[in-house]
Amino acid sequence: MTSMDERLAEILHILDRRQERVDVRELSEIMGVSTVTIRNDLNTLAREGKILRVHGGAVRVEPSKTEEYTFKTRQRLCADEKYRIGSLAASLVNPMDFILLDSSTTALAVGRALQDRSSEMDITVVTTGIWTAVELMGTRGINVVVAGGNLRSVTGSLVGPLARDFLKKINIRRAFLGAWGITLEEGVTDINLLEVELKQMIVELAEEVIMVLDSSKFGETGMVSFAAINQIDCVITDEKAPADIVEAMRGQGVRVMIAKNAP
Repeated sequence: MTSMDERLAEILHILDRRQERVDVRELSEIMGVSTVTIRNDLNTLAREGKILRVHGGAVRVEPSKTEEYTFKTRQRLCADEKYRIGSLAASLVNPMDFILLDSSTTALAVGRALQDRSSEMDITVVTTGIWTAVELMGTRGINVVVAGGNLRSVTGSLVGPLARDFLKKINIRRAFLGAWGITLEEGVTDINLLEVELKQMIVELAEEVIMVLDSSKFGETGMVSFAAINQIDCVITDEKAPADIVEAMRGQGVRVMIAKNAP
């Protein structure tokens, strides 16, 4: 039987070679050990900051916890949860609505869910995310408006004075926003000052602020807050969100919607 150090090195080697997620069951078969052993190995690597645990497996992480992951990497994280959150969030959008989707991967999931019923919608989507704009481009029933500004290469988001000046002229019915983290004390936070500045303004402008956050964001705190809990109208998350935080937010008047697994 291989030693723990040998297994940890092999797991990192597999992740580096594939540049994508690995699954617990697959690693168990490759190394000839139990899934419990593999989970313990992955937890060890996660504590060392070498990988990021995702549902059923792990992905390789080079940046530190205070750095941003690329858009492609973030898309792989909690992908199933984001799909369900996006579908539930899209159900809140009505025909003729004027909504905003930020540059988060969960907001992109909202946009993709809207495509499934776009022909009957005739909605306008303003977005600060270049990848969301590309995804929705040419979709019948969705008029796409892209904010101007400086394009951030890591996230594909549009930020800065031009983006803020443009959004000030827009009447936003609903804003669907992602975040680095959410806590009762700090509210919703992010780690890039330009993103925070833009989201602070969106929160002030929008008639309804809807946070689309998978459960991994609960209890996490970014560098700067862009909205307090009482500035949020709705949070859409998945079943793994901490029940105590969910109930505390509901107690403060926030509508919390849970995107459940399909039976």
